[in-house]
Amino acid sequence: MVWLRLVHIVAGVVWVGSAVFAALFVPTARAVGAEGGRFVARLMPRSGPVLGGAMLLTIVSGFIMYGRLSAGFNRAWVTSRVGLALGAGAVAALLAVIVGVAVNAPAGAKMARLRKGLETQGGTLTAAQAAELATLQARVERGAQLVALLLLTAAGAMAVARYL
Repeated sequence: MVWLRLVHIVAGVVWVGSAVFAALFVPTARAVGAEGGRFVARLMPRSGPVLGGAMLLTIVSGFIMYGRLSAGFNRAWVTSRVGLALGAGAVAALLAVIVGVAVNAPAGAKMARLRKGLETQGGTLTAAQAAELATLQARVERGAQLVALLLLTAAGAMAVARYL
């Protein structure tokens, strides 16, 4: 159980910290213009697998620990204050996964394809491409903010659960 907790907390710190960084600081690159876009384009291929790995380790280790702590999902424990707090944190984390997978990943992939196409055609955006890129950036930024909020909620619920 100690190793599961260690993996869960360290991976969760990486996941939550990365999500907060993405929500608060990565949008600043947009204000820089083309140079910021190139920075984000280089950052995302590296950060995607790291975030995915941290997410997976956090969710799997958390599910295993929840099962063990609840003695096999015993109703009395699950409906206790501790069980409800940990369950609420788990739901918030799972919602963050859904937003990340259903909203941010597809929009990020479209942005990467658009930028790659831009490089091959000489580096000038058409009006339609600029509008599409702006729409995708706004979608990713809103999704990143929601993911960060959900993960901070999850971390907070799990941090206080044992004291309820």
